[in-house]
Amino acid sequence: MTWGSVAAAQVIQPARQAEADDADVQAGEEIVVTGIRAAERAAIDIKRNAVVVVDSIVAEDLGKLPDNNVAESLQRIPGVTIERNRGEGRFVTVRGFGPKFNAVTVNGRTLATDNNGREFSFDVLPSEIISGADVYKSPQASINGASIGATVDVRTIRPINGRSGVSFAGSASGMWSELADSYNPEVSAVGSWKNEDGTMAFALGGVYSKQENRIDEFTIGAGHVRRSSTDSYYNRGGVPGARIGPDVAPFSSVSMPSNLSPFFFERDLTRWGVNAAFQFRPSDRLTVSVDGLYSKARFVEQQTGLAYDFAGGTLVDQVVENGEALYQRYVGGFVDQIIQYDDRDVTTDQLGINFDWEATDDLRIKLDGSLSNAKRRGKENNLFTTIRRKNVDLFWDRRSGSPIYDYGFTSPNYADAATNPNGVTAHYYIWGGGANIDDEIAEARADAEWNPGGGAFTLAAGGLIQRRVKTITADETSFAEQCVYCDSNRVLPPSLFEPTNRGFFPGGGGNILRDWLIYDPQALVNQIDQFAAEDGRTFDPAVFSPAASSEVDENVRAAYVMGSLDTEVGGLPLAVNVGLRFEDTDYTSSGASRTVVSARPNEGGQNIVVVSPVIPVSFRGKYQDWLPSVNLRLSLTDELLLRFAASKVITRPTLSDLSPRQSIQTNPGNETIRRGNPDLQPFRAKQVEAGLEWYFTPDSLLNFAAFYKDIESFVTLTTTPQVVDQVTFQVTVPDNGEGATVKGFEVGYRQSFSSWLPAPFDGFGVQTSYNYTDSNANYTNAVANVSFGLEGLSKHSYSLVGFYEKYGVTARAAYTYRSNFLQVASGRNGEPEYFDAYGQLDLSLAYDLTEQFTIFADAINVNNAKEFIYSVTEDRTKEYRQTGRRVSAGARIRF
Repeated sequence: MTWGSVAAAQVIQPARQAEADDADVQAGEEIVVTGIRAAERAAIDIKRNAVVVVDSIVAEDLGKLPDNNVAESLQRIPGVTIERNRGEGRFVTVRGFGPKFNAVTVNGRTLATDNNGREFSFDVLPSEIISGADVYKSPQASINGASIGATVDVRTIRPINGRSGVSFAGSASGMWSELADSYNPEVSAVGSWKNEDGTMAFALGGVYSKQENRIDEFTIGAGHVRRSSTDSYYNRGGVPGARIGPDVAPFSSVSMPSNLSPFFFERDLTRWGVNAAFQFRPSDRLTVSVDGLYSKARFVEQQTGLAYDFAGGTLVDQVVENGEALYQRYVGGFVDQIIQYDDRDVTTDQLGINFDWEATDDLRIKLDGSLSNAKRRGKENNLFTTIRRKNVDLFWDRRSGSPIYDYGFTSPNYADAATNPNGVTAHYYIWGGGANIDDEIAEARADAEWNPGGGAFTLAAGGLIQRRVKTITADETSFAEQCVYCDSNRVLPPSLFEPTNRGFFPGGGGNILRDWLIYDPQALVNQIDQFAAEDGRTFDPAVFSPAASSEVDENVRAAYVMGSLDTEVGGLPLAVNVGLRFEDTDYTSSGASRTVVSARPNEGGQNIVVVSPVIPVSFRGKYQDWLPSVNLRLSLTDELLLRFAASKVITRPTLSDLSPRQSIQTNPGNETIRRGNPDLQPFRAKQVEAGLEWYFTPDSLLNFAAFYKDIESFVTLTTTPQVVDQVTFQVTVPDNGEGATVKGFEVGYRQSFSSWLPAPFDGFGVQTSYNYTDSNANYTNAVANVSFGLEGLSKHSYSLVGFYEKYGVTARAAYTYRSNFLQVASGRNGEPEYFDAYGQLDLSLAYDLTEQFTIFADAINVNNAKEFIYSVTEDRTKEYRQTGRRVSAGARIRF
């Protein structure tokens, strides 16, 4: 067995698509394969040479992944799907297991994340500083990152493996965003240098982009709730049922939307990233590598919309079928208009050093150390403000079957009430609030491989220590301070307001409002402060909240031993590795606890809530796991491989679930309490898979794999009602539940047609995959009285990619699809929420004007796909989003 037999194959020097004429072929000259074909061949070679089950993506050129986002590229791999966040791929799901089940590393090192848990957001990694990524679907004892789903290892540039001299690539482009009607710049550059002796190399890459995007969203802001005509919700002035008209028949436990919230989500994103690597070979036996990664993104987001609430007014008409309200009309009610402003800075960095030393001809030793930090800042600048239009008649109607319910309101005193600036009153605001997040990871590992005499057997052993500290520091406005003028009797100056003039959800929706008021939220706060001064009152911004803050300090110690053997069985080449990994985990979880002492509705459509003083709490947990694994590759022929893998794996509970921090929502119809559970045990599973791979040409692969996972324990969310005075809170807590099994199969097909189609058709190629995943998980949601499976599991997903590369032209069409999946087992009001089936078409076209200069154009979401999230059933909308199309064009230079 040779050193690095499972490492990534090196890509032949990337450049423009080389053309070889018949004379070259007849003369037997070597044809250099580059561009898409080189990337495809490299990815195929990685899979073919590995003993573990791995799939890869490889950069087509220096600093050029096939997509603008790393997650978008990963979804082309069989068994991999992505979860989108307002049009951008953010999280990956592997074989039905969502982001919290997948470990993400960079060059084998754990990367910190600014999310509340462990889940890694790929949108913080610019694709221009990435050389490729490997998705390990079966574990190997030496691979860092135990997980039930997969280990995704992102690779940055290793310049010492490249050619001597200077290499450079740079690009500049502008992207047009359809809904925002804005043009957004992006520039990137990556360069490397290697001396002639191959003893020293350096690489530096950077990218800067600025985006102005708009997404139109229709949401049921606080979800669907069940109400009865006898509920205190319909009381007024202490009189039961005073808010129900005489023509409305008594009803019990009818599901209805708590409110409607159509809004414009506008994001101004500035993002830049840098990756640097220095490698030094003082001798043929020692390589020293130092590399660093830094990414910074500032998100300035504003949501401008209606809060179409039903907590006021009298219900005078409704249509109910099968326990579901389909239509309602209220008179004498109110409608709020909201602006939520968030200004967040996110930084992610990693610094690592690695020593690769061939101590003898038989012994190789690797030492690696890294530090990674992720920070999220900006809670001090957040603003949540509402204004109110009182004494209006309003209706909603979902009988059209559209995800956007019909809605509207009128006022007897003001024409065009939604956009009329007169008579608007102050109501509610939160100044500041939210959370800052710090994630710090220190990691060190040592590995040794002994290959006596360069023979067929290799023995490997190693160990790892890791400390991770996730700190969440939250601010909150006191419950008393939030409701500034809940009686809504202070009229605001009309000069504060104007129509948005944006035109909500073009091409969608029926009888709906398309426009409403917009204002400067800080100017509104200044006006409210002036009112307060006149009234002898003061309102303070958000302050530190111990109960909403926490720290989880986790320590992991791991050791492994693994044997690898290259041999023959019945004359057939066999490669096998067998390993045992031991992981010892202990953690402390610290924070504070509080309880709701009293809660009662007032006359202004809000709840008055009193909470207890906070009490500091701290928990400690510890668990140990022995994780055996075996991987086998049998060569049935030179082109046909049989694979088998079996292992025991764990996924640690996500850090946000281990945190004792609490969040309390008090709006009528959305009274919820959510908190973590520091006593959680990890997910544990046994898994097995087998597959066949046919490499019928150097650039082609047809593969099939079937897998089975037996999950021994599973973390689920449980929601129970808690009555405080006249208000019922839905309390949601994660807990260890029963296990489940997951099974499925995946099929992949890649082929470049250059070897058997005549010109000019020999430039075509295809990359496709299909994945089927099923589970017997059947957990019960007591709140909605329905059963649900595993979060993030789509039963069907596929990817279709066709490309053409010849005569300097590179064209690609990519369509990806995943069927509906459970997004949250216990969402708003404890109900499960599902992400509907989604398919997106992307196109790209490039032309090489010279060997060094290329012009290109990309189109994203050409089919204008919508994101649809529903609660329990498809006729109960939770969120419906239109992200629009994005088109970019630019130029690329390389030498």
